[in-house]
Amino acid sequence: MIRYSLLLLLLAVLSCPVVAQERFSEAEVNQEKMFIEANREKLLGHFDKAITILRELHRQQGDNAAITYELGRLLQAEGQLEEAIRYLQLATTLDPANEWYPKFLADIYQQEGRNAEGAALYEKLVQNSPNDEFLYFRWAYFLVRAQQVDKALKVYDELEKRVGLNEEIARRKHTLYLGMGDTKRASRELERLAEAFPTAIAYQHLLADFYESQGDTAAARKVYERIISQNPSDPQAQLALAGGSNVQNDELRYLADLQPAFERSDVPIDQKISKLYPFITKVAATGDRELADAALLLTQIMEVIHSNEAKPFAAAGDLYYHSGRPQEAIAKYRETLERDENVFPVWEQLLVSLYETGDTKGLYQTANAALDVFPNRAIIQYYLAIAAIQQGNYTEALDAISLAELMSGRDPELLSAAKALAGEVYSYQKKAADAAAAFAKALTLAPRSPEVNYRYSQYMLAQNQLPAAKNAARIAVDAASDNPYYAYGMARILYEEKAYDQAEQQLAEARKNGARYWASALELSGDVQFQLNQVEKAVEYWQQAKVLAGANPRLDIKITNRSL
Repeated sequence: MIRYSLLLLLLAVLSCPVVAQERFSEAEVNQEKMFIEANREKLLGHFDKAITILRELHRQQGDNAAITYELGRLLQAEGQLEEAIRYLQLATTLDPANEWYPKFLADIYQQEGRNAEGAALYEKLVQNSPNDEFLYFRWAYFLVRAQQVDKALKVYDELEKRVGLNEEIARRKHTLYLGMGDTKRASRELERLAEAFPTAIAYQHLLADFYESQGDTAAARKVYERIISQNPSDPQAQLALAGGSNVQNDELRYLADLQPAFERSDVPIDQKISKLYPFITKVAATGDRELADAALLLTQIMEVIHSNEAKPFAAAGDLYYHSGRPQEAIAKYRETLERDENVFPVWEQLLVSLYETGDTKGLYQTANAALDVFPNRAIIQYYLAIAAIQQGNYTEALDAISLAELMSGRDPELLSAAKALAGEVYSYQKKAADAAAAFAKALTLAPRSPEVNYRYSQYMLAQNQLPAAKNAARIAVDAASDNPYYAYGMARILYEEKAYDQAEQQLAEARKNGARYWASALELSGDVQFQLNQVEKAVEYWQQAKVLAGANPRLDIKITNRSL
């Protein structure tokens, strides 16, 4: 830009014919010297001095567009925008044929939000150069920013008349119509593009994608059928048409029909995941294991075809988790993180799975590993604290809880859960006053929080306050009946109330959702069965608990005596 400006000014100042150079007046020679001095100061970064010299030159040659432009440009660089704009406007008036002056001025207008004025400049530029496509796009751009969308559409129409329909024009008009909420006209632009270039498969896909985004699956299907008629091996169309037109009729058959497309390496993984996602969502809502298994066959194919991608493993982890197989989910989440450790939801889901299966050691190690990647996530500190508590490391737990509180920000649910967790630690440390204060604070912050009420219920149970314990446990269970800790906590209270049938119902729910991997839950299950006069079942649960717990004299006595 500096070299250009130097040349520009030289041409302007030395505009006399070569044969007349010998007749330069003394004033003209001085002006040339001033110009050279101004550029020297500019090159040295002394913009203020250059501006002073150019002001004097402009006073002497007010009709010189190049000097006027250069003065405006330097004033803009110095942040003197209003004065800069005034000189640049004058330069465009003095030399209307020079397209660089209004373009530079339009850039300033854009920065200042003066979009209507920028549009006016490009309108004149188009009048001067009607065959320059770029000018039309910039004109329309300023009109859109000035919220004159109708005028922008007319600009695109005018350009289309000159150059014919092309993808750039069609897509820009499509976007504008979509922004206006006119989906019919938005659709029509893509339809026109597909009709104008019927052999361009990319345009057909563009139209089909739009129909799908609008929920018009029938229209999208027709486009995909047209694509297949032209290119029978098109992977995206094959995937879209797999399973027939009515997915709901037979979900299992639909998933089976997807297999050939999933086996193709040229079908992008994101398209495969998009086909699978509705079924992962349904499994999450229903726990349907048969549907999960059908979907897992497809994730297994993706794991082979796209072995370096994390997404197939994450999808499999979710399918296993939501169909009641947390151990298998844990393995898949770990494989996911081996491929991409920067996906926080996977870390969080892995921590949840480890917590729910009672894997204290794994939870502790994973929380520390997660903090290496996401050091400022409060929920990771929260799970680290839980693991430290389960290992009896109360000091470390309180440190983690303190960090979780600091990081929780404006999340009262997490902050209250951290307070309740602190109350649990204090109760273990026999610090009754601190425990009571922590739980009081937690309940004040989030009185209906299931996590807070679960921990408060166990605190009350330890103090033999069964009514208060049961009320709190009920809040937790009602909020999340599939949480194994909440169900187990309620079962402990019901056992103390001698409501053994109800306790077994809660334990069955807890075992289904992960507590079958806990020695404590299995031992309590045995105790409940003994109270229900189901001795064989009781011994079976105690034996399962012993396998998980290892050496445990209390369990040994129960098993040997076949009694509590």
